Amino acid sequence: MSYDVNIARVVKKYGQFKAVDGVSVGIKKGELFTLLGPSGCGKTTLLRMIAGFNSIDEGEISFDQTVINDIPAHKRNIGMVFQNYAIFPHMSVFENVAYGLKARKLGSAEIAKRVEEALDLVQIGNFRDRQPAQLSGGQQQRVALARAVVIHPGILLMDEPLSNLDAKLRIQMRSVIKKLQRSLNITTIYVTHDQEEALAISDRIAVMRNGRIEQLDGPQQIYEQPANAFVAGFIGTSNFLAATLLRQDSAQGAEVLIAGKKKLVLPLKRPVGKEAVVSVRPEALELGEPAADELNGEIILATFLGDYINYEVALDNGQSIEVNEFAKETLRVREAGEKVAVRFQPAKIHLFEGTVKEASA
Repeated sequence: MSYDVNIARVVKKYGQFKAVDGVSVGIKKGELFTLLGPSGCGKTTLLRMIAGFNSIDEGEISFDQTVINDIPAHKRNIGMVFQNYAIFPHMSVFENVAYGLKARKLGSAEIAKRVEEALDLVQIGNFRDRQPAQLSGGQQQRVALARAVVIHPGILLMDEPLSNLDAKLRIQMRSVIKKLQRSLNITTIYVTHDQEEALAISDRIAVMRNGRIEQLDGPQQIYEQPANAFVAGFIGTSNFLAATLLRQDSAQGAEVLIAGKKKLVLPLKRPVGKEAVVSVRPEALELGEPAADELNGEIILATFLGDYINYEVALDNGQSIEVNEFAKETLRVREAGEKVAVRFQPAKIHLFEGTVKEASA
């Protein structure tokens, strides 16, 4: 049976440094919830606090209505999948998956039944008698998954489980994880620094920085409606351009001058100061013929990537930005040296307080 997880004002200190700084979030039963952020943001520390491997200095963590702060890790009914698999090299696949059940003193018939079910779930039933050294990285990760779910945990915790796999295997295994989580309907808390991975598998994502949550939302909202410049820059690719505020009105939006050249009226989420920055993704820009009232530039590099062409454009103000054109919407690949105008879709531009340097840091 899966649990709800409630994290309330949780703090973890190392001396004066707060690795986790007053985090509060509720995770729903059966949800695949991802903690996403750069190295050192506190995501793994928070996961280890949920697991019971790290103590909690302030605040509370509850499974359903039970506070688990002082409950030892082995009594929290969690399954854990680590970055390095952590499977026993001297045991067969079957013995690895059965290990947690034997520790719970289940009968041999029940152990055999549950191990076979778990191996079938992750599609490695025919490898039951192999040793770990005979398995690929992806197969070893499936063993680790089977071992985590075979004990029927209330919560599945996953710490960078795909980071040691190559790119193709990572894509395959994230599908395996998502399907497995859906079929078991198990509350899963997943840690990663890989934005694409988080977007692909998650029901909700908490983007973390400096021990705090910067934004908590669904994948589409995180990508399309970033809460601030950090989230816009960390998730996917964003271009940041200096914007001078000409006027702002909560009803009519903000009129800005972008890169000292292009006037646009943008939706206004919150008031900004005179110095501002706009964020726009490469696919939200369009290329056209140069014109006096446009933001003009020159193509520096064109990269054909199958579905789309990625252009690096040097604007007349000296700044370089990226523009993506979908292959099915264009008749040709533009060449380096070609003069172009960069055009905006105002509804897909985000206006934030600050400078380009701060946003790009």
